[in-house]
Amino acid sequence: MTAWVWDAFYRETPNQLVLLRRVVDADAAIVDGTLDVAARGSFRVWVDGRLVAHHDVQSSEPGAAVVRCDLGAVLGDGRASTATVVVGVYLLGVGTHHQPRALGGLWVEGALRSADGAVHDVSSGSAWSTHVPAAWRQNTPQMVWSAGFTEWSDLTLAPDGLTAGAGDGWAAAVEYDDPQRPRPLDRDVVEDDLPLGPFLRETGTVLAPPPDGARPGPAVDRAAAGVALGASRVADEGGDPAPDDAAGRYGLWVVPHQLVGFLTLTIDAAEPTTIDVLAGEALDEHGWPTATRQGIAAVDTVVVPAGRTTHRFWHRRTFRALAWVAHGTGAVTVDATFATVTARRPEPAFRSGVERYDRMHAVSVATARVGRQDLYEDCPLREGGHYVADARVQALFDLATTGVPTTSRRSVLQFARAQDADGMIPALSPSGTRHRIPDFALQWPSFVEDHVRFTGDAALLEEVYPAVVRCLDWAAAHVDPSTGRLGLDEPGWWSFVDWHAFTPDALQAGVDAQHAVALRSAVALAETVGDVAGAAAFRSRLEDVLATFAGRVEHPHAATILLCGLDPALARSVVAPGALDGFVPETGYFLFWVCRAHLVLGDTASARELVDTYWGTMLDAGAGTWWERWSPTREVVESTGSSLCHPWSAGPLVLLPMLALGVDPFVRERADSRFEPVDLGGTVTGALHTPWGVVRS
Repeated sequence: MTAWVWDAFYRETPNQLVLLRRVVDADAAIVDGTLDVAARGSFRVWVDGRLVAHHDVQSSEPGAAVVRCDLGAVLGDGRASTATVVVGVYLLGVGTHHQPRALGGLWVEGALRSADGAVHDVSSGSAWSTHVPAAWRQNTPQMVWSAGFTEWSDLTLAPDGLTAGAGDGWAAAVEYDDPQRPRPLDRDVVEDDLPLGPFLRETGTVLAPPPDGARPGPAVDRAAAGVALGASRVADEGGDPAPDDAAGRYGLWVVPHQLVGFLTLTIDAAEPTTIDVLAGEALDEHGWPTATRQGIAAVDTVVVPAGRTTHRFWHRRTFRALAWVAHGTGAVTVDATFATVTARRPEPAFRSGVERYDRMHAVSVATARVGRQDLYEDCPLREGGHYVADARVQALFDLATTGVPTTSRRSVLQFARAQDADGMIPALSPSGTRHRIPDFALQWPSFVEDHVRFTGDAALLEEVYPAVVRCLDWAAAHVDPSTGRLGLDEPGWWSFVDWHAFTPDALQAGVDAQHAVALRSAVALAETVGDVAGAAAFRSRLEDVLATFAGRVEHPHAATILLCGLDPALARSVVAPGALDGFVPETGYFLFWVCRAHLVLGDTASARELVDTYWGTMLDAGAGTWWERWSPTREVVESTGSSLCHPWSAGPLVLLPMLALGVDPFVRERADSRFEPVDLGGTVTGALHTPWGVVRS
């Protein structure tokens, strides 16, 4: 029987790499095999020293999903009767909120097959052995989001070190009694190799600055080269010799859009060398990669021997700007390839015939692409977290532009299965903490309705409808009977709605509006499953919530939510005229909803103007992927912690084809979906997926 296995001593050690090995000796050549692998951390699988699979758990719950590895490609030549399977598992183990479990573990179920027809079970258990690479920097906590890791290109992970009988220090694996049982994952995340050579901006020589010339900032968050670099570098020009005060070589790449995936470096070094690799969303004042939130890059350190080594980074990384800096004066050259990762999708079809709009669309595609992983991630640099509100808009972008529902479905189910005992949907899942954001919890029933309306997924609705009911019952239990409004002062709650300095009344209105929209979604879902009594009860509660608004709604956030979530005629009757006049939120997330609200009001001119002034000025400011926050009248405020790649801001991905085609795919009724198309100034070709079919120009 398959068991969870691990090393005997390092089950809770942070920044821990453990290799686990199973050797199979057969009477005939081994020709085929499959493995189902789950692990409590990012993992790689090798067979006879050849990498066959890897998985990163950034947005996935560690150990929850099985990844299938087909070994036919590496065993099909049938050259040997012995095979060595090695799985390397990296355990973060420091309890950041997207890593809910700190216990190490590997779960494997599968078999190898030999030419004589024999089947050789390789499921994880006591027959496996373990090894902890001595060179790995064990027991060193990761500094959340900003710092990197020390990785070694020694023989530990070379082919000779991953075959039977090679190396010392292997010990029997320990089986652990563990109730977790992984679920199969039909994983559609794929890699595309991108050579970075065309994006090399410069190479050159780093100078040795005096101590008082060191870069300002917290050195604890930086690798040694990143602390004191500043402007102390000289770019290569025509093969000029290195300056006498040279401290090492460097190289810098800058790509058009932010990328997420796995970096591979091929390094030629004349002597043993330590190389710092800096990855960031932008360039700082000295032209080095930097990250907006921390003001520094993520820094990884690679230690290589003399000669040529190829180093594939263990950890998924993200960057728009990438640099390497070598310590020491020995000759060194570095070539880089990056394997971008995203869920497989057809390319969204849209061309406006106007260069500016086509650039907006391209940036939107790039932004949505990096967030679409095993689940929808809020941003690649920081949490990589799966939040309800972020996931919902990303799913809408996905469904309307590609028609592929797989990630949306997994996202809906992830939140349903993580529902709190009181019925509240967690704002973030998976997570090691309980993020309780009431307006996010109330977006989840509408997320379910969105998905079912686009896909007709009756099986999903049957599974999650009880969770929808519990979610709305949780909300009902927290309605203040004296006011009829949702209480916001519960311990541990954070009412968000948007990044905005709300007055108490405006924040209350925003959350109450989200409650009303959740009830309207519950009515639709109850009617779909045939729950007549439930639909009537939800409709009655919706009327009660709407009755709590004193007059017509004037707060622009609340008005936007109601216009986008209620039936259009009802929404227009409860929102005050002019409620959205002059309203420009600072997040692309909420601006998408504001543009939709203008379309519900029949004001296509305002929707287009917002696209032009908000995303257009961000484009002019140099955005290669859309930023978390932006104001057309000023630059991003660094202290806000804004990221420069936030998929919730990718609204032009759908807004541009919506405007050009004159169709809103997000309404409930087909009769409400059409409006007069907007002339964008060129010949449009494009398509939008709607619940009623694909609309093409």
